[in-house]
Amino acid sequence: MGPLAAGERPLWQHADMSTNGAAAPDTSGGLSRSVLGWYSLGASPGGIALTAGTFLVFYYNQVLGIPGATVGFAILAASIFDAVTDPIAGAISDRTRSRFGRRHPYMLACSVPLGIVFYLVWVPPSGLSQDALVAWLVFWLLVQRLLATFYAVPYLALGAELTRDYHERTRLTTVRSYLQNIGRSMAGALLLLYFLRPTEAYPNGQMNPEGYPAFATTFAVVTALVLWLSAWKTRSEADRLAQPTGREPWRSALTAPFRDVRDALRHRPFRALTFCVVLQYTAFGVSDALGLYMASFFWGISTDVFFVWGVGMFTGLYVGFDLWRRIGTRLEKRTIYLIGSVGYLASFITPYVLKVAGWWPDPESPLYLPMYIGITGFLSHLFSAGPGIMTGSMLGDITDLDELETGRRREGVIFGAESLAYKMFVGLGPVLAGLVVDFAEIGESTQPGEAPQSTIVALGLGQGGTSFLLFAVSLIFLRRYDLARDRHQEILRRISG
Repeated sequence: MGPLAAGERPLWQHADMSTNGAAAPDTSGGLSRSVLGWYSLGASPGGIALTAGTFLVFYYNQVLGIPGATVGFAILAASIFDAVTDPIAGAISDRTRSRFGRRHPYMLACSVPLGIVFYLVWVPPSGLSQDALVAWLVFWLLVQRLLATFYAVPYLALGAELTRDYHERTRLTTVRSYLQNIGRSMAGALLLLYFLRPTEAYPNGQMNPEGYPAFATTFAVVTALVLWLSAWKTRSEADRLAQPTGREPWRSALTAPFRDVRDALRHRPFRALTFCVVLQYTAFGVSDALGLYMASFFWGISTDVFFVWGVGMFTGLYVGFDLWRRIGTRLEKRTIYLIGSVGYLASFITPYVLKVAGWWPDPESPLYLPMYIGITGFLSHLFSAGPGIMTGSMLGDITDLDELETGRRREGVIFGAESLAYKMFVGLGPVLAGLVVDFAEIGESTQPGEAPQSTIVALGLGQGGTSFLLFAVSLIFLRRYDLARDRHQEILRRISG
């Protein structure tokens, strides 16, 4: 790229923020329902992607015949590249100056292409060899992740800009979580009840190869439309938010993402929360990628029962979101995060341990399914809702700490951490899941109900063991998060003073 023409405004600017020379806008008040609703709507395609990720390893492994570990490493290859782009996207959006603000140009530009690429990931050309099929998956996942980064990082950063209020941030992340999980539950319900419904040729609907392309077509359109609407309907908010000022040489700008990440990691709360969230999202990625395997081979349930389990899961999340938001007005955010994490871990892995040990009710028992749905579905996700809504709220508080210590607003860089955690969910999680699948010796010819006991035990130990290890280490990092409510209020007073 050549030098700037005379009078031309560069894309990259200093990260010192202003509003065209005016005082920084007051973003501490309550958000209007319109802004809150349209902004939060943008999280629902992320929920669709989470559901899709649950089925992706299963689809390429069991339906298209690629070994589970190969699929997992293909996803990881895309994620390794993708992880590098998170801080870059954050730093670029932090420095962007446009009539639509710092975030919206990228959100608007990436919305429709994301829908198109979502379709391509799920609908490879027929007749490809196994190597070509893996190459197809890796290439389009790379493109998808790059586009998702340049939508998601500015989108998450925008949420921290919309309000600085300690409790209002939790309200925003709660509504955003609701909408994300509405997208996730809608996609799951349609997959299980419509696209993957059992047929005479495929009594086990998950094995039906015709259902996945139809699912991809439908939700590619939904993804593109919803992402564009969320960006377009909130674009006017850019007028009241901070803009970058000054100029930064292009050579300096190219190294800025790495400098910003280095500076952000100097904040103890940021280091603690980032490492904690990355480990926990990796554990969630393992459990999601193994979801169909556990349902089909470990628990031995049908598609209809798996749908009921999903109802229990989302009921737990929806109840939990409101419960933890209310509790959050009384307890510290870190305390809620800790209680939710420990509760999730205990209620999620206990059923697997009990079943492997032979202490779980027999499949013929009337307690078998209610306990499975109630504990692994409802209860575990009731607890997980606490950390789910606190992550974004805690990162928002960290952006204020960063502003106090550096004089700059760098929401993009800070929220690149949450995007990175999501990449571990969809990247490293499926890799570990693929290794568990191969360790359990589940091949394309393995049929539900016919798996040997050794396979069932290996699945249970693999699922429970990885979750326990990742969560246990994450809580060690969480203990070092020390940005409490009183300290945050003092930070805001010092910034405004």
